[in-house]
Amino acid sequence: MPGTILNFPEVPSAKLAQLLEGVDARMRLLTEMHAEWVSDADPGVSTSAEYHLRAGGQKVRARLGLCSALALGLSESEAIGIAACAELLHNASLIHDDLQDGDLYRRGVPAIWNQFGKNTALCCGDLFLSAAYAALGGIGNHALLPEALALTHRRVARAVHGQCADLAERPDGGDAVEQYLAIAKSKSGALLALPIELSLLLSGNAESIPLATAACENFAISYQALDDIQDIAIDSARPVQTGHSGTASAPGLNLVLIMQNSGLQARALPMAVALAVSHLNQCEADAVNLPCGAGRMLLAYCAGMRAKLDDAVSVLEAC
Repeated sequence: MPGTILNFPEVPSAKLAQLLEGVDARMRLLTEMHAEWVSDADPGVSTSAEYHLRAGGQKVRARLGLCSALALGLSESEAIGIAACAELLHNASLIHDDLQDGDLYRRGVPAIWNQFGKNTALCCGDLFLSAAYAALGGIGNHALLPEALALTHRRVARAVHGQCADLAERPDGGDAVEQYLAIAKSKSGALLALPIELSLLLSGNAESIPLATAACENFAISYQALDDIQDIAIDSARPVQTGHSGTASAPGLNLVLIMQNSGLQARALPMAVALAVSHLNQCEADAVNLPCGAGRMLLAYCAGMRAKLDDAVSVLEAC
């Protein structure tokens, strides 16, 4: 990591833990039940919201938001607002994803739709979406609030389009790998970048937003590729999908299987690892140049990702 990053202080772990508690509190406050909303027939969707939040999670986006916001000189309250916004949006997407994919469990407990029903899951996800915009209400620079809200909408819209592309039947022919990269950038990269982008916007560093966007899109691709490499056995066992012409295609959106289906066969796995490493390199190259050390936490995640990719390379070399 270049010395320019090292010149900026890290957020101490104890301080970060305290701020993450503040993020949890802000999310619960924004999704809690209010007496005037409750009827005798419906106890309110806040019960399912609290259930989902209680399950925890790694809070990657919250950590990115907190560390970048503080590095860029924003207040702790603004940092918590940015982090809560990003986490609420991410959790909304998880609730809706589980419903669409039929996944029974999330974070070791029954998914919202599995525990409370499909209708409650839809409403709970919608509540989280609305609460995310409310989380930005505490921004100190009111003049920038409209732009912050517009940026948030653009990223949510991009993530929605990415999810729709992921759910759509795969078209026959075309460059399946390029389609995979585009979906990963939209579905995962958009909300991953948002907390850093908001920090840059609200601190007067909007010119660096494209750098943060590119870094997080490349991280999302690397993360998804690694996840596919690790899940190759599970995904291979799933039923094969077919396109409009009836031609068999790789099940789901697994990079290794997509490459195998394109005729690469034995080269698919090492090529997937190489692609993941390449995009991780690009992420680090951009993250290190974000102002005031705003990319430090993203670089820390890159280091963890690189260790896992190195393990994958070692396994390949041993085969």
